[in-house]
Amino acid sequence: MPTFTHPVDDAAEASQALRGLAHATRTFTDPADTYPVLGDLLAGVRSLRQVLDQLAAAHIGGRSRAHDDAGNQTAGATAALAAADELHQAGTLLDAVHDRVDEAMSQSGRIAWHPAPEPLDTSGVVRATVQAGELTLTVWPDAPLGEHQRYAYRIEHPATGQSIEGRDLFTGTGAPVSPARALRELAVFLSAAGESRQYALDHPGDHTDHDGAFPEWVADAAHRSPDSLAELIDHDPDLPDTAGRRWVSVVFLQGEDADRVLDIIDRDGTGAAIDHLTGHDFGEETTQAALENGYVYDTPPVGTLDRTATRGAYALTYSPFLGHVSLLRAYDPAPDPELRTAHMPTFASASASAAGAAEHAQARGRRSEGKDWFARRPGASVSQGRGLAL
Repeated sequence: MPTFTHPVDDAAEASQALRGLAHATRTFTDPADTYPVLGDLLAGVRSLRQVLDQLAAAHIGGRSRAHDDAGNQTAGATAALAAADELHQAGTLLDAVHDRVDEAMSQSGRIAWHPAPEPLDTSGVVRATVQAGELTLTVWPDAPLGEHQRYAYRIEHPATGQSIEGRDLFTGTGAPVSPARALRELAVFLSAAGESRQYALDHPGDHTDHDGAFPEWVADAAHRSPDSLAELIDHDPDLPDTAGRRWVSVVFLQGEDADRVLDIIDRDGTGAAIDHLTGHDFGEETTQAALENGYVYDTPPVGTLDRTATRGAYALTYSPFLGHVSLLRAYDPAPDPELRTAHMPTFASASASAAGAAEHAQARGRRSEGKDWFARRPGASVSQGRGLAL
């Protein structure tokens, strides 16, 4: 308990109290407790300012009794005045500390702390782990956030022992994606971080923060592992086995036309979008148009940021980031009886399908030129609230 009369005893008690506070504030069970702690600290800073002034006054008032170890009074008085001057300067610096703590308390008072979310029961949750260069990546399903599915993830660097975890790997709406798909999407973000690191190395004078999603050690490791990440990205687990089959482009949409289909995906799912886009398929006429124009693929062409879905003979690829949608159909030499040819709208034509395929190929060519993934393309509209977030 403070004595209020014995400076030495009260100083020792204050020192112990601050030591205890330093240990106690290593963790806060309830972040709302920071506000009263700041209030007490602010009062302590004010008292400390007063103590410094009073210590300086004591040195000045008692300088006639000050001597050095050799008994020299002049040297002792000089040291007393110097100590008083340093204490006054410390008090002046403490004024700035007081102002900063006061402002921090003011900002903290504006916060309404919400209760912590209930911990997610991860017992029995399927986890997927893969080694990507220097990094070990692990993902597992997390509780959906509203209509948005999401995965949690851990990134580890076994050589250094560093690791981070997150719960913000959003994988779209509708049915949850597979862990393998979540790993692919995590690899996309890591690859972007690696490219941002390369940009920083190539432009040392540019201090723009191009990617703050991961710590620097993660970006460095991603920068050193581009091939491993590219292998993860190129493997799309949601596409079917295409051995012995080829794929023809049915339609490619971008801009406002693509936004309407992306809205269908958000609202009703990829199955409804595929049903909608099959209205552009004229069966053999579409196949011949694609063959004549060279829009035939051994595997469905998928961009780095594309998502995929399949239904029957159709493969849907779409990118909420870049604002485009593509529908392809499996092509076999023998006619496929499942092709929908009986209810096509009269206003569509095979030439429109071929034109869409041409735009499809041109757009993919543009994406392969090394441009920024997130740069807005001319003529493309922006749709809010779509895509992954990290």
